[in-house]
Amino acid sequence: MFDLVLICDEKKIFEGKVNEVNVLTENGPVTILPQHQPYMAKIHDEASYETQESKKLSVKIKEGFLYTNGKICFVAVDITE
Repeated sequence: MFDLVLICDEKKIFEGKVNEVNVLTENGPVTILPQHQPYMAKIHDEASYETQESKKLSVKIKEGFLYTNGKICFVAVDITE
């Protein structure tokens, strides 16, 4: 598990432990797992994640950015209306 901070308009949508984060980047789909190498990408369409209770959640987005260092993942997005 690792920490996820999901932010939209300077408000936290989610902050907690997750098993994985799935996003669509300009280069295709990416899955972030614990201990992932440092990574940064522009994302779009959807961000989904699996909580430590194995609950799968997703957010429809216009665009955003993802950064991880393997221990924490920051996702800043603009949500579709």
